[in-house]
Amino acid sequence: MSKFLFVILNDPTNLAESIKAAHALHYAVELKEKGHEVYVYFDGLGTKIPITDSPYKGLKLTYEKATNKGLILGACGYCASPPHLNIKDKLPKSIKLIGDEEHHYAFTDLVDMGFQIIMS
Repeated sequence: MSKFLFVILNDPTNLAESIKAAHALHYAVELKEKGHEVYVYFDGLGTKIPITDSPYKGLKLTYEKATNKGLILGACGYCASPPHLNIKDKLPKSIKLIGDEEHHYAFTDLVDMGFQIIMS
């Protein structure tokens, strides 16, 4: 089976972007259900997905499905930190922050383990 990391950068406040994010989450869930190893990582404006009401109602449903399947690897601690989006304290405790105010996560460990990165 294959290994996939979906990196979701989409802005959940924008209708078109939130539809793209929902599709990425949907594909991640489908791949997991078919036996592939799959993770989802929220980066950039995508870190707001767990806490934002989207104009596309399907985003919340697919986010919940991905969460229930244990697919959420985490969110960018750099992007969520006070100098940037300042949402670190608003994210659910179940969302692991990876990186800090000075460092983005480079995914090198997952690439070394054979994960393919899919950006959305």
